[in-house]
Amino acid sequence: MHPENYKRLEKLIEKLREFEGLIIVEGRRDEEALRRLGVRTEILRLSRSPLAEVALVASEYEEVMILTDLDEAGEHLARRLCQLLEGLTKVDLETRRELKFIARKDIKGIEDLPSLWEGLGLRFWPPPEGI
Repeated sequence: MHPENYKRLEKLIEKLREFEGLIIVEGRRDEEALRRLGVRTEILRLSRSPLAEVALVASEYEEVMILTDLDEAGEHLARRLCQLLEGLTKVDLETRRELKFIARKDIKGIEDLPSLWEGLGLRFWPPPEGI
């Protein structure tokens, strides 16, 4: 990861920690990874229910953040969920896009995020000038 993306990733993780809506992830390890980063909001796993049921639950929230994996299958799931939720609630796909842009070469999925973050903390400590 380029040092300039460290600050962007830091802001993204802070956004996750402050988010107050529902976050949708693919599985248990993704949820555990977000908890390890300090995320306290509601998290719903896709592995537990069909997409239609997930969309029904998600429609009860003011805002939903979709954080499926960064691979093609995760992209497909994110698009499908977004279609199902269209007009029912505010959907945040931008955070996933930003994560994909920042860390596309470093991680494949949400479950890898804590390892990346912790590794960067050590690698960039003290942080480079200007970060």
